[in-house]
Amino acid sequence: MLYLCLEDSYHRLQDRLLDITEDPSENLYLATHAGTLADGLAGQIETFVREHGRVSLVVIDTLQKVRETCTDNTYSRDYADLARLKELADRCRTTVLLVHHLRKQYDSDPLNRVSGTAGVSGAADGTFILQREDRSSNYGTLFCTGRDIESKELKLQFDPMSHIWECREDEETARSVDEEVIGIVIDWLHDEKRFEGTASELLEILHDALPCELRPNILSRWLNKHRGMLKANGVSYTLGRTRDSRTIRLSCDGNDANDDISWSGAASKIPSPSSQPSRAAALPGISRQRPGTERCPPLP
Repeated sequence: MLYLCLEDSYHRLQDRLLDITEDPSENLYLATHAGTLADGLAGQIETFVREHGRVSLVVIDTLQKVRETCTDNTYSRDYADLARLKELADRCRTTVLLVHHLRKQYDSDPLNRVSGTAGVSGAADGTFILQREDRSSNYGTLFCTGRDIESKELKLQFDPMSHIWECREDEETARSVDEEVIGIVIDWLHDEKRFEGTASELLEILHDALPCELRPNILSRWLNKHRGMLKANGVSYTLGRTRDSRTIRLSCDGNDANDDISWSGAASKIPSPSSQPSRAAALPGISRQRPGTERCPPLP
């Protein structure tokens, strides 16, 4: 692996490397200076690959450091620069990973946050965008899209001890978990018939049956999202408000098309409200690691 860390010093790189491992690979090569696309970069990389044999990965951090200064910030220029790097990767039979900046302004389409024009992502085989919840947060979402991969979103959490971004859930897992939780609510209401209280109080009742830890606002969001699923199973859902809090009203009329379906065996674990403690403390976010949770590779 060749890592062109063009915004760093060797001292900083050494500190980072020692934070990650005490035994770095002999096949990791670092450089803090390189040519630009217009001034020998391709030749330098090709020479390195020729001298070191099979090189699986070349990281250029950052893309802007190898582009020549130019006032022509057009789609055609962005596309041409990225196309040259793609051709280089094909010639060397290696992967070239470019680290690039995002725009500061928010956009609902993550691809629109890539600095420059659409030519940057248009010429690349794949684009991965890491968007933190906020600047200092250890939580974020990795948006993945490309020519040969299925587009998906991965919820990640950074572990400051291992320096690895760990995968908390992907879209498929998130869908299955929220539907499982709503199924548990439906099963419980088929027995209890009605509930009125806060999301925190409902979580207290359901806590032992849930597949993961939830915050009250997440439960409320999932109830809103799956109104159709609730209605199809004979459960009415409305929101109310007292002077101090928002309340949830759920009732089951028992008249639905799925009377013979049990969404989850977990409903049998749920005690009735009368046997629950009266406390309604705020619960932490999704934190319990579920089976199947995978680890994502470290991001540069």
